[in-house]
Amino acid sequence: MGRRLDRVVTVLARQTETTATGNKRNTGEVELLTVPASYEPLSDGERWRAGAVEQKADARFVLRYSARAAAITSEHFLRINGADWEITGTKEIGRRRWVEITALKSQ
Repeated sequence: MGRRLDRVVTVLARQTETTATGNKRNTGEVELLTVPASYEPLSDGERWRAGAVEQKADARFVLRYSARAAAITSEHFLRINGADWEITGTKEIGRRRWVEITALKSQ
């Protein structure tokens, strides 16, 4: 299964702190890893089946498997060409071969 890993994806985590009132406040972001990835926009049919009929930019990113890539969750987010993408799901493809990330573009 040859894939064109023609994009550079940065995976980031938000840093938060708890205020004196117990609320969480975003204080920045930490870069976890930067890796090559493939990009594929989801088709309208896939969006419809997922129930996401709103106008959102949904896409699928595929990275080579690594322990760090496998640890990516929806708590993280992606940055590609200066645009942030919220992660909606991840899954392993093959036996430790690829990690697929579905995401929607942040507004």
